[in-house]
Amino acid sequence: MKYAWIENDKIRDVAHSNPIEIYHPDVAVLYTTQVPDDAVNGDGWVNGALVKPVYVEPTPAPRQWTADNFRTGMTLAEKTKWDNNSAPEIITVKAELPQELAGATELLDFLVAANVISQTSADKILA
Repeated sequence: MKYAWIENDKIRDVAHSNPIEIYHPDVAVLYTTQVPDDAVNGDGWVNGALVKPVYVEPTPAPRQWTADNFRTGMTLAEKTKWDNNSAPEIITVKAELPQELAGATELLDFLVAANVISQTSADKILA
């Protein structure tokens, strides 16, 4: 068994031997709780029981499609139209970006319907 300094139901620090032997007396008095050998700093201590933190895999933010992402999948002729804002639909789409998948798909469908880009280019952009 080890002794720990418990603060707000959390193990602030663990003494790996008798705290009186390794710490100044003013600090040693804070190590009042016996904890199991597998206790480490940051573990929880609730109602006299060790509580190991649960690791949760962070969820990545959804991908955002930008004007650069759109341009990358276009043919040279489509890139020229895109760069020169040669159709009102291009100006509208650029104003709506960035978008997540659903919004990007809708904007690409809009460009395909207006014959600004091909369906092949739209599929390539979403790939």
